[in-house]
Amino acid sequence: MLGDEAFRLAKEAKDITADHIPAYNEEQVRLVTQETRYLWTRIEEMIASLNTAVANQQRGGSSQTHPGSSQPHGPLGQQQPSQSQTANTQQSATQAEIENANAQTALYFLTLNRNKRCLLAYHHRRAQFLRSLLWTLHLASSMIPAGLSLRLSPEEQNYARDYARLNSNYRDAIENQLCPSDSLNWTADGELPPRDLFIEVRVIKDCGEIVTENGVVNLQAGTQHYLHRSDVEHLVTIGYLEHINPS
Repeated sequence: MLGDEAFRLAKEAKDITADHIPAYNEEQVRLVTQETRYLWTRIEEMIASLNTAVANQQRGGSSQTHPGSSQPHGPLGQQQPSQSQTANTQQSATQAEIENANAQTALYFLTLNRNKRCLLAYHHRRAQFLRSLLWTLHLASSMIPAGLSLRLSPEEQNYARDYARLNSNYRDAIENQLCPSDSLNWTADGELPPRDLFIEVRVIKDCGEIVTENGVVNLQAGTQHYLHRSDVEHLVTIGYLEHINPS
């Protein structure tokens, strides 16, 4: 059934956790890619067929018999279908074929886009796992455990090495420019660097009023706030606040 292979791939992506990543399923990726290419070929064929059907319909409509034309009779005086009636029947059949082809093309196109989203989600989740792993290893791709490395595709292994190298080069450039006599250890906490300046937090324990860059905020238990990360990060660390939907 259309989309089944992509659904299986999406389920595998869901199985990826912070501590576990399944082996790269090259065969499943190949099946989804193969189906996607087949769907695209069928869409192109059906669009070409639709264009031909529409052109034939337009030519048929322009050649219908005008009202008042004589109608032929059969040998027993039975009136035969006129050219206009025959043309109308053919036009109705052609219109039904066009509508059917339009619906099938739309189905194929939606399935194709869903396959692409599943492929992207699968590889994105695996890339997320690799980035988090590299930061816990202080961007040392050579320290990836051998057992884990076997579950990665060759492209993912190259990605891990390139990601670590680019971050190291960027760190060295910043050190040379801003603090040439010091060393930046930005992998000390073993976590990915934050992407957002502001975060949404839920208050777990009463903290009272705190002074932030934007003024005084009263942090009462059960309330939620959208605050500057640097103002509340220490409260999140000690468990007074909970980061909602961390990236």
